[in-house]
Amino acid sequence: MEYKKRVRHTLFLAALFALTACLKDYDLSGFIYSADRSNERFEQSMDWNRLHPKPDIIVDSDNYTFLAGGDSHCGSTTNLDIFIEKVLEPEISFSLIIGDMSSGSDYDYDTVFRHMIRMAPIPSFMTIGNHDLYFDGWTSYRKYFGSATYSFKVVSPDGTDLFICLDTGTGTLGTKQMNWLKETLINSRSSCRNCIVFTHVNFFREHQTLSTNPLVEELYSLLDLFVDYRVNMVIMGHDHKRSVEVFGTTHYITLDALEDGADNASYLRITNQKGKFSYEFIDVD
Repeated sequence: MEYKKRVRHTLFLAALFALTACLKDYDLSGFIYSADRSNERFEQSMDWNRLHPKPDIIVDSDNYTFLAGGDSHCGSTTNLDIFIEKVLEPEISFSLIIGDMSSGSDYDYDTVFRHMIRMAPIPSFMTIGNHDLYFDGWTSYRKYFGSATYSFKVVSPDGTDLFICLDTGTGTLGTKQMNWLKETLINSRSSCRNCIVFTHVNFFREHQTLSTNPLVEELYSLLDLFVDYRVNMVIMGHDHKRSVEVFGTTHYITLDALEDGADNASYLRITNQKGKFSYEFIDVD
């Protein structure tokens, strides 16, 4: 039975991509993910940012801790709730949510939002994943979370750290977001002690898929850019399997999933101690 399901699924995808190739003037991507493309989503994120700029996080100590998690996929929410409880612990300054929190449906977005609203006392920073774009999910993402591309700073007595959120929901940044990233690094990196980038699609892949594979030329440009501007850490998800790669001085960290039922469900705990970051994977019990 499972074999027959896989065969049907493969035949459906083959037919879909064949149809797409035949109808070059039509956009059939709405069957799989939102038809909004990277440049359009970027422009809408910038419109949101102009009206709702991200405030800086002010911490009163040279040491601070934050958590990063994602890929809960919103079926049941046991692991998501565990993550939320950890975010609410007194020593946590903020959290990063790195996408695929939903299936893209408005119902799932509403469920995620109602759970995450419990974290309201603690700043949480969200970006979008490929699953979040299914079923015209970008419309729901904007309604609940606003922007998927932005930056903010964490200001401590000893220095300021720059955080940059990127939208890789469809695998590519697009030209406009790439230009914005370069401008942000040019204008802000030199005045900041550290720089952390977080996004959904991981740059170093354990396996290839039919969609959301980073463009090779774009990936090379990002690797060079992060070396040139001394990006300390890039936090990603998508593959549901933890890994750490180092290129130059940048640590590329892929997280496990928070999805219920995952054998390796975990989140990342990152601590800044007097300007130096350390991190550890925390398994969800």
